[in-house]
Amino acid sequence: MSYDYLFKIIFVGDTNVGKTALTNRLTRNRFDFHYDATIGVDFSSLTLDITDKRIKTHIWDTAGQECFSSIISTYYRGVAGAVLVFDVGRKDSFRKCSYWLNQIICKSSVDHTPWLFLMGNKTDKEYRAVSREDAEQFAKDNNMIYYETSAKEDINVHEFYKKMIKHIATTVDLENATEQQGIRKGMMCHSKLQQKEERDCVLCCNIL
Repeated sequence: MSYDYLFKIIFVGDTNVGKTALTNRLTRNRFDFHYDATIGVDFSSLTLDITDKRIKTHIWDTAGQECFSSIISTYYRGVAGAVLVFDVGRKDSFRKCSYWLNQIICKSSVDHTPWLFLMGNKTDKEYRAVSREDAEQFAKDNNMIYYETSAKEDINVHEFYKKMIKHIATTVDLENATEQQGIRKGMMCHSKLQQKEERDCVLCCNIL
């Protein structure tokens, strides 16, 4: 499928917070009750139409165990957006967000920090250990944008993702963005640029 731009997005967070469930809900619109821990990094993709642009996104779903940190650290480079996920029913997973945030900031591309998003997942749980107010305060203190979702019940997952991609697309200078920023021009964008150059050339020749 042709696209105007390609964005690299990474999901990070403690084990069993629902990162894989979120990516499955986004890309396959399904929820698997059987849980297998991610080993290293899993890859998927999703294409969205944002205003007048078609944006393809590569989604990197990372393992939550610290033993894989050396493996996944290379994937922090050249990222357009990073989503820090925690389980609203587990306070330990929320506390761990500071660790993941530090990993992203320290190991991302030189002179580029990706757009940061905090996600409280599993809002379908009856018991909640992390209040929305505490999560919003953490996000505010760290210049992040906060969302809440439930991959299981399909609550706010697609809405969050579209808002995130739209936020990046409308705040970044796409024409001058680089792969270091996790953004690459696609075939449609190059084709439009070539057509413009050809039209300009015709106009120039006609004037002469």
